[in-house]
Amino acid sequence: MKLNQIFATASAALSLLALGGPALAELPVEATPQVKALSSEYPESVVYLVDGNFFGLEAGKVVVADVGHETDHYLGALGAAQFGNFVAAKTRPELYVVETFYSRGQRGERTDVLTIYDKTTLKPIGEIVLPGGKRAQTLTERGSFQLSADERFAFVYNFTPAASITVVDLAKRRVASEIDIPGCVHAFALKGGGFASLCGNGAVASTKLDAEGKFAGQTMSAPFTDIDNDPMFTRPAMINGVAYFPTYRGKVQPIDFNGAEAVVGETFAIPAPVAETSGKKSWRDRIPGLGKKSNQSGKRLPSGWQLAASDDAGRLYLLMRATENIDDHDTGGDEVWVVDPKTKSLVNRLKLRGDSQVIEVTGGPDPYLVALNLDMSIDVVNASNGEFVRRIGGQIVMTSFAIIANK
Repeated sequence: MKLNQIFATASAALSLLALGGPALAELPVEATPQVKALSSEYPESVVYLVDGNFFGLEAGKVVVADVGHETDHYLGALGAAQFGNFVAAKTRPELYVVETFYSRGQRGERTDVLTIYDKTTLKPIGEIVLPGGKRAQTLTERGSFQLSADERFAFVYNFTPAASITVVDLAKRRVASEIDIPGCVHAFALKGGGFASLCGNGAVASTKLDAEGKFAGQTMSAPFTDIDNDPMFTRPAMINGVAYFPTYRGKVQPIDFNGAEAVVGETFAIPAPVAETSGKKSWRDRIPGLGKKSNQSGKRLPSGWQLAASDDAGRLYLLMRATENIDDHDTGGDEVWVVDPKTKSLVNRLKLRGDSQVIEVTGGPDPYLVALNLDMSIDVVNASNGEFVRRIGGQIVMTSFAIIANK
């Protein structure tokens, strides 16, 4: 058929429709705008993806995602500008972000705020200005922003480079105090009230607060970790009020936060699996000068950014890399070792599909292991047996450095 005949046929068909050809089914008119509300009780398969968005820091966000759903993963998002940090309340339907704004976008007068979001609509419902422009703007770490054990107060880590904690009264919606923590970082909530901070001398400081959130006392433990020879990651997994901190050389340091002061536990080595020897040589071993880079010993060390997680059964999940070099500590790994901290035994070894830098485990009796891949896609794995469930891609996040489970 010639081109002019095709155009003629198409034109005739359109004319017939205009003159009353076969009726086309009409879709109902959809009202706009149309915004759905979420339930105040999220499923256990929901996680919060804290996305710093390195390509536009002023447009960082926190994505609420259901990794257990087959298709509808993206539930919504809230803003988290300029290295924002996030925490969710358990006792009320509120979400909190500490973030920074500049009057001219990326320049101008700086304002730090704690923004309060409604959990069902994801709309901001309150804002508390943090004075002094002191909030630490770093890659996301949970210890930089936490709620007190009773969720009355929020703790915001400041770095100017002097270190301090801004205590925010969430009930009265105002700043309660600022407390110096010289030489220390972060604020991990103590069940007895107040917070604990990790210090540069290898010790942990415990800060007590009064009923109004003001300074009431501070104690320092004896040094317990050798920062020079075996540094400790500052991003632990929590199990029943005990924080488990991996170290660069493959140990775990427990610190109990269940009292009014932090109590340092006994360090134990990450249990190694039974040695696997195949007798085969790596391709590196057949090229002069490269053989030393292979890892025939099978040794693995903790590596990644958010590299420790836990499940509701009290098991510890550690992201591991095939290396003997502690300089690989932030590279990420392709295996997750599951450890029982009570028996100090290795109970499972989960193989990932590729390297990951961030892992998290959802709540419930049948949890998912969530792994953020280097291309920012997300692999969802059955945490009990390592079976791959689904991949979530489509740039749901741009550059995420934290995943926080809804538990």
